[in-house]
Amino acid sequence: MKAKTNVIVRSYIIFGLFVLSSIMILGRIVFLQFGDNGYWKKKSESQTLIYKRIEAERGNIYTYDQRTLATTLPTFDLRMDTRADALTDTVWSQYIDSIAQGLSQIFPSKSHAQYRESLDSARKSNNRYFLIAKKATFLETRQVRNLPLFKKGKIKSGYIEIQDNTRLKPFGNLAERTIGYVRDSGRYKKGLEGRYDVELSGENKIVLMEKVSGGVFLPVNDESDFGSKPGYDLVTTLDIKIQDITQSSLINSVRKFEADRGCAIVMHIPTGQIRAIANVKRSIDKEGNLTFEEAENYALQTTTEPGSVMKLASVLALIDEGYCEAQTMIPIGNGKIKYYDREMKDDHSLKTKNGAISLKTAFQESSNVGISSPVFKYFGGKKQDFYTYLEKFNLTKPLGIALKGEGTPVVPALKKWSGVTLPWLSIGYGLQVTPLQILNLYAAVANGGKMMKPYLVTQIKDNDQIIESFEPEVIQEEICKPTTIAQVKTMLESVIDSGTANNISSNFYKIAGKTGTSLVAEKGKYQQGKYQSTFVGYFPSDKPLYACIVVIHKPNTAIGYYGREVAAPVFKDIADRIFYTDINIHSTLEERFAEQTNIFIAKYTSVKEDILALAKFFKSKVIEPEQPYHYAQVIANQGKLVLKPMVNERKIIPNFKDMALKDAIFIAESLGLNVQVKGIGKIISQSIPPGQKALRGDIITLQLNNL
Repeated sequence: MKAKTNVIVRSYIIFGLFVLSSIMILGRIVFLQFGDNGYWKKKSESQTLIYKRIEAERGNIYTYDQRTLATTLPTFDLRMDTRADALTDTVWSQYIDSIAQGLSQIFPSKSHAQYRESLDSARKSNNRYFLIAKKATFLETRQVRNLPLFKKGKIKSGYIEIQDNTRLKPFGNLAERTIGYVRDSGRYKKGLEGRYDVELSGENKIVLMEKVSGGVFLPVNDESDFGSKPGYDLVTTLDIKIQDITQSSLINSVRKFEADRGCAIVMHIPTGQIRAIANVKRSIDKEGNLTFEEAENYALQTTTEPGSVMKLASVLALIDEGYCEAQTMIPIGNGKIKYYDREMKDDHSLKTKNGAISLKTAFQESSNVGISSPVFKYFGGKKQDFYTYLEKFNLTKPLGIALKGEGTPVVPALKKWSGVTLPWLSIGYGLQVTPLQILNLYAAVANGGKMMKPYLVTQIKDNDQIIESFEPEVIQEEICKPTTIAQVKTMLESVIDSGTANNISSNFYKIAGKTGTSLVAEKGKYQQGKYQSTFVGYFPSDKPLYACIVVIHKPNTAIGYYGREVAAPVFKDIADRIFYTDINIHSTLEERFAEQTNIFIAKYTSVKEDILALAKFFKSKVIEPEQPYHYAQVIANQGKLVLKPMVNERKIIPNFKDMALKDAIFIAESLGLNVQVKGIGKIISQSIPPGQKALRGDIITLQLNNL
C-alpha cells in the first residue's frame, strides 16, 4: 500500500513538473511573440530568406526600318554592407578614402568629404545596407565595380547590386497607345506590350535574397541561383517619320477646331501594313494648361456611326449588282425624300437637270437622297443581299488585328430591321464601325478590289535570329467585279476634282477619297450641334500606295465642322508631307514622267537652262528652236516638249503673277524697267498692269505674298 502511494505521489510530481514546464515554455513563446514590443518577432521577420523573382530584360520594339520604339534600360540600386566580415578596421582604413574619392567622381552630387563622412557614419551605426546610389546606369555601375575595394566582390568588400529594369520610349508619346505601356503593378496591359507580353517578357531571374530591417531585400550571393533569358524583340510595320507627320497634323487640327478628340491611320495599301496610328484627346491639366494626349486608341477600339464615308459601300453594291452605273440618273426632286414616317434631306442644294443627278454626282456631292433612294429601290425587297455586301466588305465583324480591345461593329440583325433601317444604313447611320474598318474598305478599292488584313508586326526576333515572321494576308481576293472597282475609283477621284473635297486637290499627285459629316449620338439620341468630321482616301490615286483616314470628334461648330473643312485638310497635310519625303512615291512619278508629257513642264515658262534641267530630270524629250534664244515657253506636242522662244517686240508688260521672281526680273529688265521687290514668296501683284507698253527707265514694283 505504501509503495502504491509513493508511485502516485511521484506521478503527480512528474505531472506537475511537466505542466509547469509547459507553462514556462508557453509563456516564453508569448513573450518572444509579443513582449518587449515584439522585438524578437521583428528580428525574425527582418532576417527572412526568400527567393525573389527579378524580371528579365524585356525585348525591344522596333519600327519597320529598325528604329527603336521601346527598349529596356537596366538600372541598379547600389548598396554597401559596411559591417561585412572581411571589412576589418585595417581594411576599412586602407580603402575608404579611395572609395569616397571614386564615388564623388562617378556621382558628383556629393563631394569626396561628404561621401567619406557618410560611409564612416554608416559603419559606426552598423548599417548593413547603406545606399550608395539609386537607379544607377549600367555604365555607372561598371565604374563603381572597378573601385579599389569593390572589385574584390561582395564577400570581401560588402558591395551589393540590386538590378531593376526601366522601360523607355525614345520617341516619347509617338504611337503611345499602339506600343502600349506598363502598369505600376508591372503587368503589361495595353497595345503591343500587352498582346505580345509572353514573347517580350523572356525568362525571369530567381535570386535568393535576405530581408533586412526596413523591408529591404538584399541578394545573398553575387550570382543568381537561376539564370534569366532576355525577351524576344518585335519588328513592327510602323514608320516613325509617318507617325510623327500624322500625329502632329492631327494635333494641329484638334487644337484649331477645339475638338474633343481625333484619330488618324495611315496604311500601306499593297500589304495592309499600318504605318501610323495617332490618337489625340484635348484636355486641361491641373495647372489649367491645354494638353493633347493619347487617352485611348480610338482608331482601333471606338465604334461610331461613320456618316457619308459609308456611301462607298452603297455605290459598290449598286454598281456590282448591275442596278446602276456611274452615269445612271437618280431623281432627287428638291433634295428631300420621305421613308415611311421619317424624312431625309440633303445638307445643301444641288444643281439638277429636271430634278435628277447622276450617281457619280450624287456621290461626289454627298447627296443623301441621291444615294439612299436607289439603295431603297433596288435592295428594299432584297435586304439580305445588301447585308451580304456589308459582310463581304468586312463591316460586320472585327478585322482581327493583333491588338487587344479591337472594337466590335454594331450592325442590326436583319430580323430587327424596320422600314427605315436600309435607307439610313446606306448613308452611314444605324450602324457603328471602327475607323480602321472604313479605312480597310477604301484601301481594298485602291488595291483593285483585293482586301488585305491590316497588321502591325512583321517579325519576332531573338537578336538576329527570326523566331516568327508575319506576311501580308489577303482577307478577300475580290470584294467586287473589276469593272465595279474601275467605276468607283473614278467616282472617288471626282470628289477631289470637282466635289466636296475639291479644296485638297494637288498639282503634283492625284488623290481619291470621300468626306463625311455625321451627327454624334449620345445615350441613344442625336445631339444637335455635335458632329464627327471624317475624310478617308488614298494617294497617289493612279498608283495607290497609301490609304489614310482622319476622324475629328465634336469640333467647335462656330469654327467649322464639315468633313471638307476639318478632316480633309489633315489628310492633305499628311499626304503632302509623305509625298515630299517618301522616295517610293517619287520613283513612280519619275516613271510616269518618262512615259508621257509632263503637264507641269508643258505650262512652264523660264530661262533656257532651267527648262532643260527640268526636262532632263523628268526624262522628257525636248525639241529646241533653231534660232538662238534665252527665254522660252514650253508647249506639249505628241509626247514631246517643244520650246517656243519668247520674243516681245512690242515691248508689252506681261502678267507677272505667280511667275518665278528670277524670271520676272529677267523679263522686266530686258524691257528696260527698273525692278523693286517687296516681300518674299510668289508674285501676287505688280504696280504697272499687264498689257501696257514698257517705257525704259520706269520703276515696276513686284509684290510677293510674304510666305
